[in-house]
Amino acid sequence: MTPLRLTLSVAVAGLVATPARAGDPQGLRATPTDPQTIYGGTEVALCGWPTTVSMEGSCTGTLVHPQVVIYAQHCGTGFSQIGFGENVDQPKRTVFTEFCKTYPNGGPGTGSDFAFCKLSEPVQDVPIVPVLMGCETDLLQPGQTVTIVGFGEADNGPYGLKREVTTTITGFDGQEILIGGGGKDSCYGDSGGPVFLQVADGTWRVFGITSYGQNCGEGGVYSMMHNGMQWFEQETGLDLTPCHDADGTWAPSFDCQEFPSTPAAGGRTWPDGCSGGPVGAYSATCGAAFDPTPDTTPPTVTIVAPMAGEEFMGMGNVQVTVTIDAQDDGWGMESVQLLVNDKPVPGGLAKFKPYEFKPSFPTGGYCIGATGLDRAGNIGEATPVCIGVNKPAPTPDPPEPESTGDASGGETDPTGDTPTTDGGGSNTNASASDTDASASNTDAGGSDTGLGQKDSDEGCGCRSGHVPGDSLLALAGLALLARPRRRRA
Repeated sequence: MTPLRLTLSVAVAGLVATPARAGDPQGLRATPTDPQTIYGGTEVALCGWPTTVSMEGSCTGTLVHPQVVIYAQHCGTGFSQIGFGENVDQPKRTVFTEFCKTYPNGGPGTGSDFAFCKLSEPVQDVPIVPVLMGCETDLLQPGQTVTIVGFGEADNGPYGLKREVTTTITGFDGQEILIGGGGKDSCYGDSGGPVFLQVADGTWRVFGITSYGQNCGEGGVYSMMHNGMQWFEQETGLDLTPCHDADGTWAPSFDCQEFPSTPAAGGRTWPDGCSGGPVGAYSATCGAAFDPTPDTTPPTVTIVAPMAGEEFMGMGNVQVTVTIDAQDDGWGMESVQLLVNDKPVPGGLAKFKPYEFKPSFPTGGYCIGATGLDRAGNIGEATPVCIGVNKPAPTPDPPEPESTGDASGGETDPTGDTPTTDGGGSNTNASASDTDASASNTDAGGSDTGLGQKDSDEGCGCRSGHVPGDSLLALAGLALLARPRRRRA
């Protein structure tokens, strides 16, 4: 095939080299001084292709999960935030990254130009176009119509505007796919960006990662997301394929439904995350659709860390990592809520694995619990784990027998104290009187505040050892010059 151009800038300005061709990534050629711009593209509509995002103006990426953006390895990892919208200079919103990672020994010419950023908080209102997987990849044939989207150079306007171009697959070179030509192509700044196609049920899938090419407009070379899916899922700790296993086996979950039918159409608004357009039913592209038989079984919730009886030492507030495992055999998990002394912790709600929290505690004893909510509304509860901070852990009471009621109709506190609200009034269920993180806090974390103003044993269920009240619980919240051909320095 014709040698393809990949421009690489290095730390020393002016020293630039390019691989000669896909099969010879070490070969060097001179870099053209005046690269051509893309032909055939048009600006997207407002809210068109909303999962196509800007990597701080130098590359393009794709939101494939509320917490994961996939892009190209050769773009590097130096991205602290992701831009959503149609203009890199005027993003509609930005989201900070937790970390970014590149595929070892990947890059242009390898078929593994893979990288991702995990976001510090989930983007839950933008409709996700799922990754093409399993039997769906049979559609990747020469002549197949596809759409390339990115923020790169163009022949009809300035850099940094989101544009789309419809073209076709032209062939393969090893593990890389060849797309475009004849004036329809990606260009500088489109690196890492997506290629989409439509499947038989009218919904869309994403498969391509823009990698490199010759002159813009003459066709480019792309890595394919499904080839890196096992690595993506292993490194993120998340399920990125709602209809398949990472190896492409058909395994539809509750989330294998409602995929966008018109992601290019726009016509919606960014305050709503560009949601609300037409979507498909339960997908059946590679097998039977998910069976939504009523799910009445609650999830299993377990506190993995810390261990019961553990004692943590330190000056001031001591941070404790709380790890929770939650499994549901029915429709899947909706969320996990962290509890301390039987009360929801502000900022302690997580909707995605890993269910890990990092609250900070002053000296005292605490009983840590958790509840899990599944997609069908069933609730599972973990066995509490009691810990000590700069003192021995309290001992939890054994389970109480079911109450048969008493003359007053009130409750009995296992500590012997009468339960009260923070304000000293009558006992009130935590879901009514306490702040629920699902209502007042973001999924990624909440404010670093205490939960009350009094010291007491309320809600601990501890046999011995003083357990400081909510006023002593302080929360830390949930922790959070390269220029390849398609990258714009």
